[in-house]
Amino acid sequence: MGAGWRVGPVGTYDSGVVIRPDRPAGCLAPVLFHEAVTDPESIRAMGRTNGPYFMPARYLVDGRAAEQAGDGERKERADVPKHLIGPTWRGDWGVGGRAMVEGADALLGHTGFAEAASAMFGGAVVVPEQVFVNLTTPCSGQGFSHTDIPEFVGADRSNAPGWLLQAMGVSRLFEDVRIPIVTAVSWFYRGERGYFRYWPEGRDAASVRHEDVWNSGVLGDNDFMHHQVERTGPAGSLPPPGLTIDSSLDHDGSRWIVVDGDDVLAEFDESEVRLSLSWKAKVYRDEAERQDVAAGVGGIGLDEVLARFAALPDLDVPDGVDAALGDDGFRIALTGRWNGYRAD
Repeated sequence: MGAGWRVGPVGTYDSGVVIRPDRPAGCLAPVLFHEAVTDPESIRAMGRTNGPYFMPARYLVDGRAAEQAGDGERKERADVPKHLIGPTWRGDWGVGGRAMVEGADALLGHTGFAEAASAMFGGAVVVPEQVFVNLTTPCSGQGFSHTDIPEFVGADRSNAPGWLLQAMGVSRLFEDVRIPIVTAVSWFYRGERGYFRYWPEGRDAASVRHEDVWNSGVLGDNDFMHHQVERTGPAGSLPPPGLTIDSSLDHDGSRWIVVDGDDVLAEFDESEVRLSLSWKAKVYRDEAERQDVAAGVGGIGLDEVLARFAALPDLDVPDGVDAALGDDGFRIALTGRWNGYRAD
């Protein structure tokens, strides 16, 4: 692990467009890492000391940005699809290129991930932005694959909820302002199964199962490349009963504890909890583009985002940004039409 982004030769891009429009059905080929970090046990230790962890579905139902979604504030329980209420919890260790917990600086500056990302995009400028963990307790495999939440010039996690950003990405109505993001996912789990499946050539093509889930990793184009977590733990494993979007996971010094309010729903040994670490970086074709994007040149405001959606003949968009982002009906309609999830 070392310094942050680097500059290399400029790759092949369409003039005037941030993203290459040639992505999928063929995503950029992923890169495999057989050793993600030099001290894998330190990642498990960081996991134990940086809870509590929150449901990732918070990104898709709350209007809060990434650094606020897991701040411990309990809101009125949201009506979310059952498949989003599962035994996986999220912790943000680095947001906006800034470390949120001790040790995250070194992870943000992971030299191997940055160099692989630069090579993947043809020698581009790579700017690390996020480090987060997902922790999963024993359960059957996810019944769906998904793509990650994208970002755009002028619309990102700092000013837009995840459900809106994901709809923007899946709809393909905003490719002119999309910022390419590369993701390295690595695993630190010695329990039973917990395999990772991904579709490097598009969701309708063949998938790849990654079975080495101890200190290995896959760096890929995850805003386009569908991926999925398979069964974690023994056959027949079920999520803790009573899970809601407000359920959280924490380590009490001896065991992992799932709680919801004052109720303890389940307890797990260290070996039973699957931990994955994700590193995300934004990619620019050259330093000039990075500076333009940072200054918002050619960007889009949330009012224009809503205007593009409103131009569609069969979508009712509330007037005004605040009204639209606070309208559950609009959120449900948008995520029902464009979301990154695809059921098996």
